[in-house]
Amino acid sequence: GQEILTRDKVALRLNLSATWCYADVLHAFGQLQKPVEHLYRELQFALRSAVGTRSLDELLEDKQSIDDVVIAQVRARLGHSGVDVRSVGVKDIVLPGDMKTILAQVVEAEKSAQANVIRRREETAATRSLLNTAKVMEENPTALRLKELETLERVAERIDRISVFGGLDQVLNGLVSIKGA
Repeated sequence: GQEILTRDKVALRLNLSATWCYADVLHAFGQLQKPVEHLYRELQFALRSAVGTRSLDELLEDKQSIDDVVIAQVRARLGHSGVDVRSVGVKDIVLPGDMKTILAQVVEAEKSAQANVIRRREETAATRSLLNTAKVMEENPTALRLKELETLERVAERIDRISVFGGLDQVLNGLVSIKGA
């Protein structure tokens, strides 16, 4: 593992894993004084090169590209040295504590913005539906009356008890006295 700066100047700690073997032990020690140390150094240089040319967002979105660049560079540099690099992989990308907090806030803000967009779409759809209903009722008095009855039914479902004072007789007497006056 080593600490490396990204293109946008964020310090990261990366852990890299590599699988390798000697393709030709005698040739490897003939070409390189310390093949394992040389391999380690080449892996470090390739990792620095791959990370230093990318932004933090690019690295977090596509770790596989780091692996591809590192293995290509190491294989090219070691070429016919007798060392065969089979695979390379970034195991961990460790962010500094403050960067973790900032990234968490960014993700939270993005999710909040997405939720607001969805909420606004739903509100717009509901408003359109109300507008369409209003147009239908304006053009059709029967539909308006049905809507009134539907609303009255919903209100009546919530009422526990209805108390009528005076009753029907009082209403009829009121009508008769109005006509007589």
